[in-house]
Amino acid sequence: MFRYYLAVAGGKLASFILQKILKSSASAMPGKVAMTIYPDILKVVNERCQNKIIITGTNGKTTTNNLLTHILTREYPLVLSNLRGANMPQGLVSAFLHHREKHYDWGVFEVDEGSFKRVTTDLKPDYVLVTNFFRDQLDRYGEIEKAFQDILESLEPLDTTLILNADDPLVSNFRKLHKRNIYYGVARNQYSTLQQGIVESRFCPACSSYLEYDYYNYGQLGGYQCPDCGFSNPSYDYQITGIDYQDHQYHYQFKDKNQEVQDITFAYEGIYNAYNCCAALSTALEVGLPLERVARSIEEFEYHLGRMENFQFPEKTVKIALVKNPIGLSETISSASLDERKKSMLFVLNDNPADGRDVSWIWDAEVEKMGNVKNINKIYCSGRRAEDIALRLKYARVPVELMEVDDDMDSAIGKVLNEEVEIVYLLPTYTAVFQARELVLARLEGSGKKMSHFREYLKNLKFSRR
Repeated sequence: MFRYYLAVAGGKLASFILQKILKSSASAMPGKVAMTIYPDILKVVNERCQNKIIITGTNGKTTTNNLLTHILTREYPLVLSNLRGANMPQGLVSAFLHHREKHYDWGVFEVDEGSFKRVTTDLKPDYVLVTNFFRDQLDRYGEIEKAFQDILESLEPLDTTLILNADDPLVSNFRKLHKRNIYYGVARNQYSTLQQGIVESRFCPACSSYLEYDYYNYGQLGGYQCPDCGFSNPSYDYQITGIDYQDHQYHYQFKDKNQEVQDITFAYEGIYNAYNCCAALSTALEVGLPLERVARSIEEFEYHLGRMENFQFPEKTVKIALVKNPIGLSETISSASLDERKKSMLFVLNDNPADGRDVSWIWDAEVEKMGNVKNINKIYCSGRRAEDIALRLKYARVPVELMEVDDDMDSAIGKVLNEEVEIVYLLPTYTAVFQARELVLARLEGSGKKMSHFREYLKNLKFSRR
């Protein structure tokens, strides 16, 4: 065990340097250091967690993970989770190093699709929750069929319960593994549409015939059936059966497998959050928690990670929403279109390795939905690829006179926060989201730029344009 203790010491030293000296996140690097010294450290995490849940898929992992962890910590004293969205093996290990206990009641981990096989080699989950599959950073992951096949092969030998999104034909196709499958979804509602938008799979995963849809909730999520082989939505164990949007909140009607109905208010917008909420609810109920207490926990949930997080300034609300792929950007714009308050928006597009070098995905997003967004005062474009997102907005017929390009995010945030509006939408890609959050918090607290000069120097040195 000498190498284990050496790995822990190395990881904690890395964490100290990152947090105290560089004023940076220590969500992944400490784990990377520890795994270099002791590659089997994930097996230690596996042994110390009595029960384990893994959440994977393209979108919604971090929100669902935070929701579910919030619910479980109300019921159990020791819950381990990688809440900051660092979802590769080193992120899981970093979370363990930050809160190293000898025993955990639950381990709840979001896992990157590309890391699922590596993680489940050492970490054996009791439950695997799969959210959805969409194209995401094709230069890193390849097409979604590869992600599906990799996860399928990794699941096959596991003794686990699958909690599957019944409304995504790609996810519900895991039924062919014949494990104990639990299905959740969102029924047809007033926000459903008959119009086909971004759809990752138009073909039946069982026989390759063209799928027919009764409705779409978003992307390929909806009510589908194959006219040739009969492949369709499986029977729901848990379902949101009604949705209403009032006073900038969603109101859900949720039905469990016993047909018990519960009304739930959720403070975060978007039909995709209905799925995230339903996924967390379904998993919590499946592990034996009572519906009424779970519903109350969800209503009390607050996000603090820059993903649909709200900041209240004296005269305006600032909302940060991570956008990292076509469907995420499209649905965030759709959510903004329901908000009738006077608003300004800031798009931050980066192409750092963690974002994916290829930013052509913005042309697959339904940016034309900006035409439905009301009362826009100003739109700013920033980040390493600020001009690219500005061009995409122009092609979506956003008036040029509304737009301003400023590739310095600090400057752009200062400008958008000075707008005389009721709400500001900040839409950053992955590597910009935490920096954007720091800069907003700094202005909220009146403390200026909340980033050490040394850290900023290293960041600019590493990511400077060539």
